[in-house]
Amino acid sequence: MWKLDPSERVSRWRAFRLSLGALPLEKAILAVAEFWRDCPYNAYYLDPADPASWPTAWDLIAENYYCDVAKALGMLYTIAYSAHGQLPMELCVYNDPETGYVYNLSVFDKGKYVINFLDAAIVNIQQVENKLVLKRRYSSTELKLQ
Repeated sequence: MWKLDPSERVSRWRAFRLSLGALPLEKAILAVAEFWRDCPYNAYYLDPADPASWPTAWDLIAENYYCDVAKALGMLYTIAYSAHGQLPMELCVYNDPETGYVYNLSVFDKGKYVINFLDAAIVNIQQVENKLVLKRRYSSTELKLQ
């Protein structure tokens, strides 16, 4: 999907989002994590401190540049524009105090489901908070998801 032209990428992303409605929530979230696992990676694309500058879902897919923030945002957009879109969701930025590594996580259903922490896997917020320190939280309202 990632090597297609922009209009075809948007079309494929739409078909994927529509397919999520046939899945129970947990399987849909796992499918989203797996879908985004192979997106092209760029070290820097979005300013993590300026969500007002972040692209719309369709612009993100069309532009096809994905830093860790953009990947987490793409995961959120995918669920937000699917049949599961009523779910509470946010983008949370965590820091590993031991390594200094920053994690941009897609958090659903008040932390019951967290993706973009482990590759194509779901964890819960307790697993994250046992190791990491929350630095910033963007609500679905700030992200213009609702």
